[in-house]
Amino acid sequence: MITKSMVREYLKYIVPTMLTFTLASVYSIVDGVFVGHAVGDAGLAGINVAFPLVALVMAVGTGIGMGGGVISSIARGAGDDAKSRRAVGTTFLMLIIAAVPIMAALIVLAEPILTALGGRGETLDQAVSYISVIAWGVPFQIFVTGCTPLIRNQGKVAYAMAVQVFAGLMNVALDFVFVILMGWGTAGAAAATVASQTAAFVLVAAFFLLKRNRIAMADLRIDKAIAAHVLKLGMAPFGLTLLPEATVVAINVNAVAYGGETAVAAYAVISYTACVIQMLIQGVGDGSQPLISKHYGQGDVDGVRRFRNTNYLIAVSIGILGLAAMFVFREQIPHLFGASGEAASLIAWALPIFSVAYVFYGFTHASTSYFYAVDDARASSIIVYGEAVLVVLVVFGMARIAGLDGIWVSVTIVQMVLACVAGALLRRRHRSRASRAKMEPALDRP
Repeated sequence: MITKSMVREYLKYIVPTMLTFTLASVYSIVDGVFVGHAVGDAGLAGINVAFPLVALVMAVGTGIGMGGGVISSIARGAGDDAKSRRAVGTTFLMLIIAAVPIMAALIVLAEPILTALGGRGETLDQAVSYISVIAWGVPFQIFVTGCTPLIRNQGKVAYAMAVQVFAGLMNVALDFVFVILMGWGTAGAAAATVASQTAAFVLVAAFFLLKRNRIAMADLRIDKAIAAHVLKLGMAPFGLTLLPEATVVAINVNAVAYGGETAVAAYAVISYTACVIQMLIQGVGDGSQPLISKHYGQGDVDGVRRFRNTNYLIAVSIGILGLAAMFVFREQIPHLFGASGEAASLIAWALPIFSVAYVFYGFTHASTSYFYAVDDARASSIIVYGEAVLVVLVVFGMARIAGLDGIWVSVTIVQMVLACVAGALLRRRHRSRASRAKMEPALDRP
């Protein structure tokens, strides 16, 4: 665990990041609450079907931003400020380049993609209505999501939090206006999101236009070696953001088959509430990343180990508390979203079963964050992309065996397996480090 002298620095990074991630999930829930009351089960199901595409946008920004942030932070810790600045400049341009084709694809191909993701009938109509508006805000969303890790890695954690809090509060206010007062339904919820991300873009751009934060023109170019490293490191945070949506898609497809629109609406509420716990845990890992990367760059083995182990304690504890909260409030949560009586009964039954996964998720996510913070892209990618494969196999398999109940328990099975994989990778890394230390003590790294 971290020592008393490390507590202040640790809390400086993880508390604002946890708060930022949690507020982001709460704002997402508010979308669901307004849409659920204004449109009903079809609106909830439509946003749930569409959300994997929103997650793709966020994942691109997160992957590029975290990859660049890790490289910049490790270089700064090693005393290579020139490389640190080049990493920021390269990442900045990569975010801009990535945004345009994604925006075009969502505008042109929204309906066939959403059909492939499980949208049918009224659910499909609501999903298309949502994505058709979201698409126009893609450049802003990618830029803001990707620049947030860069701002955190410069030590400006409070500013990064302030941007997200402002955008989130604006989103909530506009949700009420567009969805409830003006009656725009799912399109109104999307418009609120685009407007709030545009405002966040202005704040992020203002940060980098300040003289002390400005990127020099000499650094504002694509460094091919750094860009390749960004993509390599960014694969894990990209997958970590996007591939949980493989769970959403797999469950939506099977929920339609085994329980119809009611089951899809029930899972929409479950996934909204799960997002809060997941974001709290992600806040622990991503919040401590600049610290772990910096100490890794400095060769501080003991410091890296202490930060990592503290992350484990906090993340697993959050998972346990999340499970307890979902059990206690399983009857009240469906009514918050305006779910129908049939959907509410299904949610109350499935929510505690699904939530057991949080305990294992805390360990697997903390491990993944640790691996990419110390530049171990291979280990982090094994966990992240292994989850995608397992989700498809286990969800479809358990659905055939036990129907809807099999679907609800499948996520816990996946996370249990991944926890074992993460433990094995940690053990392998420990043995490799010990062997390397015996042979070449000067090369010792955590």
